[in-house]
Amino acid sequence: MATAITLTKVPLNGGVALPTMQALAADGAKIKFNEQDTKILILVENSSTTGNITFKAGTGIAGVADLVVSVNGSTTMAFVLESAAFKNAGEVIVTGATTMKVGALLLP
Repeated sequence: MATAITLTKVPLNGGVALPTMQALAADGAKIKFNEQDTKILILVENSSTTGNITFKAGTGIAGVADLVVSVNGSTTMAFVLESAAFKNAGEVIVTGATTMKVGALLLP
């Protein structure tokens, strides 16, 4: 079963602790995408050797291809995705090695 990733809300003129990063399950993770897409910041942490993280194509009109990104070992990267390209039934599906962890922030 895919790991469920919830959004950590960042208040305007304030701050929050970064979310606890959740390890990807064998079938990946699902990130709730029920807010404005340009305000959702997805964090990907790779604690192992270089590997790929894949954001699966969504079901919208722009959902034509997966986004595959190489993430170096011992690196954390940040992503902002367009919902029309990657949203599928209110979620974004992420796959990769189980050594990778994912979290998500909702910006004000």
